[in-house]
Amino acid sequence: MGRAVSRRLGREGATVVVAELVPENGDEVAEEIRAQGGAASAIATDVSRLDSVRRLFEQTAALHGGCDILVNNAGIGVGKPVLDYSEEDWDRQMAVNVKGVFFCSQAAVRLMAPRGRGKIVNFASVSAYVASSRPGVAYDTSKGAVRQMTISMAAELAPLGINVNAVAPGTVETEMTRASVSTEEGRAWQLARIPMGRLGKPEDIAGVVLFLCSSEADYITGHVLVADGGWTLF
Repeated sequence: MGRAVSRRLGREGATVVVAELVPENGDEVAEEIRAQGGAASAIATDVSRLDSVRRLFEQTAALHGGCDILVNNAGIGVGKPVLDYSEEDWDRQMAVNVKGVFFCSQAAVRLMAPRGRGKIVNFASVSAYVASSRPGVAYDTSKGAVRQMTISMAAELAPLGINVNAVAPGTVETEMTRASVSTEEGRAWQLARIPMGRLGKPEDIAGVVLFLCSSEADYITGHVLVADGGWTLF
C-alpha cells in the first residue's frame, strides 16, 4: 500500500520522500516515481527508533525546506494467541505501529506548524473496530491506538492548520496479508465477509489517501475513513 500511495502522490505532483526500512526497496519505489515523471528520493528509516525518525525529517527539511504531507504507512502484524505473546513481541508491535506513528507525526508537525498548514494521514485498520480474523490482540490494540491518536491529535492540531485523518483498510492484497488469502479456503472465507465480493487493491487505498491529502479534504479532520468493501457493515 505504501508503494501505491507513493506512486499516486508522485503522479499528482508531490515531491515524495520514501522512508523505508530496507534501503533497496525505498530506492526502487523512488525510481518508479521518477520513471513516471515525478520527483522522489528515498531515506532509509526505522520508524521504531527515534534517532532514525529525527534523521529522516532533518534530511527532508534540508532537501525540500519542509514537509507538507505525512503518510504514516509503516506497520507490522505480530499475530499470536494471547498466551503466546512475549514481552518482545508486544514491544515490537507497539514500537512500529504506535510509537512510530506518534514520533513521525511529532517531527512532521514541527515542520508544518510554522507554515500554518499540513496534512497527516495515518494507517489504522478495520481491526481498530472489530477483531482480526486471526489471533492478533497486539495488532488490533495497536490499530485501536492509531484510531484514537488520530482523533486526539486532530483536536490539538486543528488550530495550527494541520489536518489529521486516517484510513482504515480492510483486507488488501499485500505481502502482509498473503498468508491469509494464499489458500482457496482462506480466500473464500475473506470474500464471504466482503459484500463487494472482492479483496481490496493497494490502488483502492491510495485513492483514499490522495483525497485526505488534497484540498478537497480541507474541512475534514479527526476522521477515520473505512475502506473495506463493506466488511464492517455486519
